[in-house]
This record gives sequence, structure tokens and C-alpha cells, in this order.
Amino acid sequence: MKTIISRLLLRMSLIQTDKLLHFFYGTIIAIPFVIFGTTMEAIGFMIFISIGKEIIDAKFQYSLPSWSDALFTFVPTLLLLLVKFYA
Repeated sequence: MKTIISRLLLRMSLIQTDKLLHFFYGTIIAIPFVIFGTTMEAIGFMIFISIGKEIIDAKFQYSLPSWSDALFTFVPTLLLLLVKFYA
């Protein structure tokens, strides 16, 4: 497990700061839904949040919509669900 975490952290050091912020805030938002909600609620809500964030960015012209930003916002949900069910 330690080697997996070390490899993950090494690869994450090569990722753009914007993507890491999406990952961080996606984790913060997903934690209560993974803990207190069902699997489908957590997944559905985070899909809504990740796509909604990109729509808001485009609407207010903060940045162009990016599927990778939405993905980096959503992936922590899957990781947290894996920890919830297999740890």
C-alpha cells in the first residue's frame, strides 16, 4: 500500500495545479456524501457538481469547459468509495 501511495504522489506532482485543486475540492465535497449517503447518491451528486462547475465556469467566462477538470473533481468520489467498501 505504501508503494502505491508513493507512486500516486509522484505522478500527482506532475499534474497541473488547477487539476489538483479540482481533485482537492472534489474530495472535500465528496467526503460527507460517501460517509452518510448511499453509493448512488454520492456518485450522482458528484457528477452533478463536477459538470455544474464546468457549466458555471463557461457561463461566467472563468475558463473553457474541460472534461479533465470535471474528471478530476469526480475521481475522488470513486477513490473514497473504494476505501469505504474495501478497507
